[in-house]
Amino acid sequence: MITRRGLLIAAAGAAALGVPTAARAAGHPVEQWITANARGLATVDPAASLDDLRALHRPLAGSTLVGLGEPGHNIAEVSTLKHRLVRFLVEQRGFRSLIWEEDWSTGLLVDEYVRTGAGDLEVLIKDFSPAWRNQEVIDLLTWVRAYNARHPHDQVHFVGAEHYATRSHVYRRLSSYVAEVAPGQHPEAEELITALLPDPKQTIGQYARDYHENYSAETKQLYLRRAARLRAIVDGIGRPAGDRHHSLARQMARQIEAFYIHYSLLWADIPSYRDAGSARTIEWWLGHSRTRAVYWAATPHTSRAPKISINTPAGSTSYVPAGSHLARRYGSRYRVICLAFDHGTYRTLQGATVELPRPLPTWYEHRFRDLDHEQSALDLTERTPGAVRDWLAAPFRARGYPEAGHASDATGGILADWADVIIHRRTVTPADPYP
Repeated sequence: MITRRGLLIAAAGAAALGVPTAARAAGHPVEQWITANARGLATVDPAASLDDLRALHRPLAGSTLVGLGEPGHNIAEVSTLKHRLVRFLVEQRGFRSLIWEEDWSTGLLVDEYVRTGAGDLEVLIKDFSPAWRNQEVIDLLTWVRAYNARHPHDQVHFVGAEHYATRSHVYRRLSSYVAEVAPGQHPEAEELITALLPDPKQTIGQYARDYHENYSAETKQLYLRRAARLRAIVDGIGRPAGDRHHSLARQMARQIEAFYIHYSLLWADIPSYRDAGSARTIEWWLGHSRTRAVYWAATPHTSRAPKISINTPAGSTSYVPAGSHLARRYGSRYRVICLAFDHGTYRTLQGATVELPRPLPTWYEHRFRDLDHEQSALDLTERTPGAVRDWLAAPFRARGYPEAGHASDATGGILADWADVIIHRRTVTPADPYP
C-alpha cells in the first residue's frame, strides 16, 4: 500500500536531487506557507462557540480514532484547547469515547462517574497521575458528566489506556465475575487473585516500585505464572460470542497480567511495553464499544513514528509509541492533532515555576514563530508545495521535556508521522493545580 508517509519521503528525496527553487531562494517558503494557511482560532475558552473549528471537519473525515497529543502536561492553554477539541469531536463528529493516558482501573471509576454521577470527582482525581491533577481536567470531566446527563441514551465513555497502576477493585470485580459465571473454577481463581493482590499497606505506586526493585527474579517468575494462569482461566470460560461481560472480564485479567509483566522488565524495556499495552487496550475498547474515540495523551504517545526518543543530557528514552501500533491497525482512520506552543511558563511537579524558551531553530515549532494568531490550526493534509513536502518528510525534532528547556528534545520519524493537524498556541501558562 502506498502511504502518505511514503509519498512524502519519495518526494523529498527527489527534491533533494534537484536545483533549489525560486521559493527556497526567496527565504522561508515553509514559514510563508504556514502564515498563509494557518487559521486563527478565536479563543481557548472551552465553553465558547465551536464555529472556528469547522475547518477540522475535512482532515478528520473518515477517522475512527483521533489522537490529541500535547507537548507537556499541566499546561493551561493546551488543556483548554484540547477540551474544545473534545467538545468538537463529541458534539459535531459523533465521538463517544474519551481514552486517556491514565490507568485502566482508575478509568473504570471515572467512567462510572461521568455516566451515572456515582462517586466524587474530587476524590477520583487524587488517583490520577500528577500529570492530570489540575482544575482544567476536572472542568473537562465535569463537562462530560453534564453532557451524559443531558444524553442518557447516547453517552460518552471514559477509558484509561494504561496498565501501570492496576488497583485492587479490578481484582475484586474479576473474582465476583468468575464466582457468578464459573463457580467450579472460582476456588482456583480466588486463590490466584489473593496471591496477586497488591499489598494493601502500600499505595499502588509504592507497591509497583517495591515489586520492581526488590522482588527477586524467581519471585517475579512466580507472580508471572500466577497472572498467566488467571488469564487462562478467564479466557477459557465458555460464554456466547459477543458477551460484553466476558469481554470486560478478559480485559481485567489482561490488565492484571500486564501490570506484573511491566514491572518484571528492565527499565529500558518498559516504555515500549507500556505503549504496546496502551494500543492493545485502545483496540480492545474500540471493538468492545463500537464507538469512535479520542485518545488524550502526550505527543510522544500519539505519534505514528516507528520509534521515538526523548533526549536529555543524562541520556535518551527510546520506544515504539502507541500511535505507531494504532497506525498499523487503523491506517488513515487514525488521525493525530498535535498541540504545540512558542514560549511561556511552566510549573514542575516539584512546584517550581520555570520559563519555557522559544523553540530552537532545529525544532519544527520554530517555523511558527511569525504567526500573528494567539492560537491557530494548520491542516497538514492539504495539497502542499514542494518545500513544505520536504519539511513534512524531514527527520522530526521538537521540544522534549518542557521543564528542561533547550536541553531536551524529541526525535523520531518525520513530522507527518506526528501530526495531521497542528494546533499552535503562542504563549502558555501553568495549569491550575488541584490540591
